[in-house]
Amino acid sequence: MYNSNKLIRKITYKLYSLKTRRKIFYLRKNVIFAIIFIGVIYHVKLRDVLLEQRYFKHFGFRSYLNNSELLACYYSNEGDVLPWAEGPNFAPKLNSIFFHETSCRGGLNSRQACSIESAARAHPTRQIYVLFSGPIIEVVYQKSCIAKLRLLPNVHFARVHIEEYAKNTPLDGLVASRELEESYWPVEHASDVFRFLTLYNWGGVYLDTDVMVVKSLTPLGHNWVAKEISWHASVGVIASSMDHIGRRLAQALVNELKTTFKPDVFNNNGPGVMTRVLHRMCNTSDPTEWSAKTCQGLEVYGPEYFYPVHYTKSNDYFKTGKLQNVSDAYTHHLWNKMTSNKTIEKDSPYDEMAQKLCPLIYEMYGDEFGT
Repeated sequence: MYNSNKLIRKITYKLYSLKTRRKIFYLRKNVIFAIIFIGVIYHVKLRDVLLEQRYFKHFGFRSYLNNSELLACYYSNEGDVLPWAEGPNFAPKLNSIFFHETSCRGGLNSRQACSIESAARAHPTRQIYVLFSGPIIEVVYQKSCIAKLRLLPNVHFARVHIEEYAKNTPLDGLVASRELEESYWPVEHASDVFRFLTLYNWGGVYLDTDVMVVKSLTPLGHNWVAKEISWHASVGVIASSMDHIGRRLAQALVNELKTTFKPDVFNNNGPGVMTRVLHRMCNTSDPTEWSAKTCQGLEVYGPEYFYPVHYTKSNDYFKTGKLQNVSDAYTHHLWNKMTSNKTIEKDSPYDEMAQKLCPLIYEMYGDEFGT
């Protein structure tokens, strides 16, 4: 009897041990599977994050972190020596050309200054206004490239205060709500607000600060926009006069931005606004057919006029050699978001353009130009 009980206990123990081992085996198997699964997910997520970061870095996009700090200079007047664009003495002449500097760096870099000089030299009888979103202190005003640009009689500098600048415009509420600070790309989206406000307030021509002007824009007329590619409008160069065609465009742009602003979509508030406005203004949905005839008098120029080198070939501006098929170009967009850290090689297209089109700035910086 004793031996029988012992045998039963032994068999029971073995069965229990087998079940336990099986449970442990399956538990370990599940744990290993879970670890592998989590590892795969982590790898995929990490890859996506890295790709996203590389994509955003490729275009120079900002993080949405610390957005209030990115725009802090907009609400500061500390040390500012510039005249106010909201003051009674600021009265740009018709057909002026405008640049906006919307970062808080407190000045201009050599490439921006070169673009401004190129516009001023191409238009000696037109006024060039460089509008800063933040303060410019005395030493920068007197000693930096700004002082060199002030030697050109048609170049002027002023400060815009975003809330005052937007008052009594359709964008008043958007600006007052501080919704720009919720944007993933506050500086870039603020730039969209400023360019549309300037055209709404004053008319004229808006140019990005990474646009080199190689010949006068005057022959192009008073009201025009450009396509970056054949089916996509851009906002890096815009002309909108104070006549009924220009007013229709400027009004449509600010109203569209007011009603469709999205803080989490990069192109929505700039090129997206322009493209949607053109789809409504033009009597054809085919962008390749947009022109003054189909767009209520607003001319729509192709990329060969303003974007002769696509951003995928932007390195061509900085490498030694010659550009091909650019004879129709009035401007060259240098794609600063992607090329700001590119070394400018000797005798590259950009190097040669700078020597010719912005000699003051090129000479000032010498070997440091563009760095």
